[in-house]
Amino acid sequence: MKLGGLGLQRLLRIASVLIIVGLITEIISLCWVHPLAFVLFAFVSASLMGLGILVYLASIVFAVPPPPGDRG
Repeated sequence: MKLGGLGLQRLLRIASVLIIVGLITEIISLCWVHPLAFVLFAFVSASLMGLGILVYLASIVFAVPPPPGDRG
């Protein structure tokens, strides 16, 4: 499956969902008083947000614009 074939809007939606889920897990880990809260904050949340940023940057680089005839 080509990355450009997904479309810019879908890739941006995936990136935004990953970043929002990362932010939610950071909020949960900040409210949770347990040693595993740091693991959740440092590894899971940071990984989700980093993946969201990478998907966003890849969507800018690899997204294929629509053909000129399809623009309304």
